[in-house]
Amino acid sequence: MYNLIKDDIISFDKLMIEKYHLLGLDETDAIVLIRLNDLLKRGERSLSLEKIAPTMKIKTEELGMRIVDLVTKGFITLELSSVDAKEVFSLDETYRRLVFLLEAEDEDLKDEAVKRKIKATVSLLERELKKTLSPLELEMVNRWYLEGKYSDEDIEAAILKALKYKNRGVAFIDRSLAASKKEAEKEPLPEGENIMDLFKKVYAKNK
Repeated sequence: MYNLIKDDIISFDKLMIEKYHLLGLDETDAIVLIRLNDLLKRGERSLSLEKIAPTMKIKTEELGMRIVDLVTKGFITLELSSVDAKEVFSLDETYRRLVFLLEAEDEDLKDEAVKRKIKATVSLLERELKKTLSPLELEMVNRWYLEGKYSDEDIEAAILKALKYKNRGVAFIDRSLAASKKEAEKEPLPEGENIMDLFKKVYAKNK
């Protein structure tokens, strides 16, 4: 995702406008970074106030102070060019911070989705089993989703299987899921071989 932002495949301008407040910046800081990113896109890595100031409403003196503050906060990095030893700037740390924000938002969305699935499953089981799930049963349901061992399809199939029978509850579903997982993890026999073939091979080796 870092390269997508740096190469402007994911719009840097749009991200900055949407996320600047989450980075602890104000609107003016965001515009300064957008203008600096414009310079980088044009291949200009020298930090020149004269090229940015005409596009800003603030005075050159304030622009200079803003840039110094952004350098201090780590949004802008200054370094010497390996080509001509001139001072150049980069926004790599700004790109990284935007990536962190986006990934954190993705995780939050995933967490919310999992919570909704757990809530829906608990509601379904309590309705179909005609009882309130115990703390132990609630822990089992949470584990199905949070540990990541089972797919949604596996969980749905195990629930449907249990609901076909009377007196089959959460513990039965839990055992059914564990048994299905164990069965799926068994190493398949090589094609064309059966148990007797393997027995003969082992027996022949031990002779």
